[in-house]
Amino acid sequence: MNPKPDKLIPAIYGGIIMGVISAVPFLNILNCLCCAGIMLGGFSAVLFYKNNFTPDTPPYTSGDCLAVGALSGVFGAIVGTALSMMFLKLFGNIVGEFLVGWLRQLNLPDEALHAVEESLRESATMIIMVIRFFSSLAIDVIFGLLGGLIGYSVFKPKLPIMPPPPPSMPRQ
Repeated sequence: MNPKPDKLIPAIYGGIIMGVISAVPFLNILNCLCCAGIMLGGFSAVLFYKNNFTPDTPPYTSGDCLAVGALSGVFGAIVGTALSMMFLKLFGNIVGEFLVGWLRQLNLPDEALHAVEESLRESATMIIMVIRFFSSLAIDVIFGLLGGLIGYSVFKPKLPIMPPPPPSMPRQ
């Protein structure tokens, strides 16, 4: 019997999916739906992991899928933070500018608009990025675990159902 396949490559693929969904402006709104983008990364990591199995390998367990989902959360936090920093440096704070423009149309007091603009300027500092990375690491691992568990429940190996044995005939 062959050993189980490696979990690292499927976790990297799931982490890339997680990081891209979390970092791309306006696509990251998907995570407002109970972190659906992050869970999708853990779910897809289990799908990639399942595709590496052959009939002569032992079946994967829920623990395997939880490990793949959590590991994809680690890679998702790394990829998401790196992409967020890259997008922030290349394009600026697109979502922040959109938000300020939308708030200006609401005729808010100047003090409130100034406070929002100041907080958006401070969000680009290195300390904020480190804090964002560690919070993303915790959230991505937790919801990656959940996505891995959902992936296991969807893709778990189906055991053949054995019919019950026929009733025994009484001997006379």
